[in-house]
Amino acid sequence: MYFKKHKVKAVLLCLLSAVIIFFAVNIIVSNCILTYNEYTVETTKIKGQTTFVAISDSEGRVFGENNSRLAEKIKDANPEFVMIIGDMVDNENGDYSGVVNLCNTLAKDFPVYYIPGNHELSFRESQKGKYIENLKNAINSTGATMLINEMTDFTTKDGDKITIAGLKRYPFFDYDAPNYDNEENRLFQKYLKQEDENHFSILMCHYPETYVWGLDKYNIDIMVCGHTHGGIFRIPFVGGVYAPEQGFMPKYSKGYYTNGNANMLISAGLNTSRKIPRLFNPLDVTVITLKGK
Repeated sequence: MYFKKHKVKAVLLCLLSAVIIFFAVNIIVSNCILTYNEYTVETTKIKGQTTFVAISDSEGRVFGENNSRLAEKIKDANPEFVMIIGDMVDNENGDYSGVVNLCNTLAKDFPVYYIPGNHELSFRESQKGKYIENLKNAINSTGATMLINEMTDFTTKDGDKITIAGLKRYPFFDYDAPNYDNEENRLFQKYLKQEDENHFSILMCHYPETYVWGLDKYNIDIMVCGHTHGGIFRIPFVGGVYAPEQGFMPKYSKGYYTNGNANMLISAGLNTSRKIPRLFNPLDVTVITLKGK
């Protein structure tokens, strides 16, 4: 009986140790290893094929000297262009050197488009209101393009035209009703006109909750977002546990979503949120391939 009890304890201790090691390894992988999440979107609006990379939410974290490890990971995906979907600055002091260094490297090889997220915008009152202006100037000086309620066109190697719009915030807040006469709505209406044309259009918007609030009612070829950090913890086969604004068990935390003609893709980001370690949720370099059909 004595030996049986000790055998049971030994087995339980081994199981507990295995569980602890399993979770410890997953936490290390989820918080330190850059991984690709790859998606393919078929559309009649292009004839050829093009690949782009989307990243978000590093919150000032850098990977290698001058972000060299992140830059190499992006380059290895062989994109035609790169999108940076906000929250790339240090959320305590506003330091944007990491993302500027990244853009300086990437813009030598690809067009790079950057929109601000809530962390960039949270510093808008610092430096006498010049933070975003200074950040935009720094990004644009690298050869990248910061889009703040602005739109531009990109032509792929196969000759397909793609319109890219950068939306700063939700265009239909109640305090702008009933006319919604703001820069965001004016940009969104221009985007919708372009989307109705016979070429593919991408809407860059940091916040996926805008899809929840009503943008899922519009024709959107694809809206590319961040902000959720993939739900921080992910439960296998269930999804993310928490996302800002959406709360616990969010409907939209990572991946590709569609509602009629409104399509959205969420990158799970490059850092944790609220200093809570990520779990079952690797750092996300999102790779999107558009294919004509």
